[in-house]
Amino acid sequence: MSSLWASPTDRQRLADTDSALFLIGSYDGSGNYGDVLQLATAIETVNRLPGCPLPLAIVERETRGHHEELMRRYAGSFQRAAFAFFSDSDEPMEGLVDLATFQGGPTCAALYFYGGGHLNSWWGARKAAHASAAERLAGAQTLPVAASGLQVDEPAIAPGGPAHEHLSRAAWIGVRDVNSLRYMRHQVPVATDRTELAGDDALPFLCHEPTESRPIVNLHVNNGSWVSDDPAAINGKVVALLRELGGAAEEPLELQPVIAYEDPRVSERSVVTSLLEHQGEQLQDAGLTPIEPLDILDDAFANDLSRFRRARLTVSCSYHVTLTSLLAGIPVVLLAQNDYYAQKAAGLRDLFDLGPTLVGVPGTAEDAPAAIEALVEGPARAELVAHLRNRSQFVVERFERGRAALSVALADSLALAAEREPVAVHATRGLGLLNHLRAARDMMR
Repeated sequence: MSSLWASPTDRQRLADTDSALFLIGSYDGSGNYGDVLQLATAIETVNRLPGCPLPLAIVERETRGHHEELMRRYAGSFQRAAFAFFSDSDEPMEGLVDLATFQGGPTCAALYFYGGGHLNSWWGARKAAHASAAERLAGAQTLPVAASGLQVDEPAIAPGGPAHEHLSRAAWIGVRDVNSLRYMRHQVPVATDRTELAGDDALPFLCHEPTESRPIVNLHVNNGSWVSDDPAAINGKVVALLRELGGAAEEPLELQPVIAYEDPRVSERSVVTSLLEHQGEQLQDAGLTPIEPLDILDDAFANDLSRFRRARLTVSCSYHVTLTSLLAGIPVVLLAQNDYYAQKAAGLRDLFDLGPTLVGVPGTAEDAPAAIEALVEGPARAELVAHLRNRSQFVVERFERGRAALSVALADSLALAAEREPVAVHATRGLGLLNHLRAARDMMR
């Protein structure tokens, strides 16, 4: 049977707290740029709530090693959070204690589904299992729910789908793309008036002042099966496009590889290294000189994305690298080669009011003219850059409105959980907390 594990320190933190929010989202302990930032925003959002509820994020036990490395590297963004490790195995693991026999803990708790494209056929059932484990940890209760930044597909949220029941009782749901909004209205009609198109949870870490561009092309390559139905073809398409760009550029270009997913299971660094080893000569012949790869997670946390933001164009296989580029006013070519990424691309085009020629293209020769127009200085590029910068303000404003609604929903959820507790519990532990949560909820409205 699946179980939750935690360090002795985090187990004690859970035992000592009066209120907790269980965070269920895209981050599973892997080194995925967007997932890490979405978790950081979720924790920051919880930290802003009155009453200091404990954010307890549920991740996979099998990724514990890399998770702990990430937490050490970026301790400033994660030190207030506790973590529970989900496992299908009941085999002990050094340094962790099984929470199966945990008793006591928070007087009130709720589930917070934070962002990402995880409610689908790949990961939806697993995330629902995380939520069920959290509810068992909370005493086999049905917990209140709030959600933000979601990309969903219909089967995962349809009646009988893994996420349907949880989303049906959500106080508020923020989705990040137009298709997710449509799917929610169709499959979870009870939540229609509580669902809004709000934006992506990584956004607070992506918003910085534009900087002057240099003749640099950001290159992000990932050949994972979730990126394309034909991953083996990605490198060839990328190289062909880059050669077109180099040939059309008015000056030599530097090619900056962007590493957005790096851990023991997935290594984009090895993917781009292989690409440059086998086809780097062709790129150099076209006027593109590779420079030092950029760890975009380090750049986001430590440098305000200053190295990324200096580029003139981005070529990407990543939703979050693309979003980062668009918010920085950098035109971007996003390859979209399956339904999952087509949905991501459609959401970004809607968000930034873009046509179909750059964001969400197959990467064929027909895509080169629009990419060249976006790269080479001239009226078309100037107009596109100005449009992206203006539209970014709207994107930020919509996200902040959604975040305010989310904060109210989280406070409501904790207050509701406190009100459900038996009178005896309030008398001994939680009456003061209940009154505090009610006051905080009213104040945030």
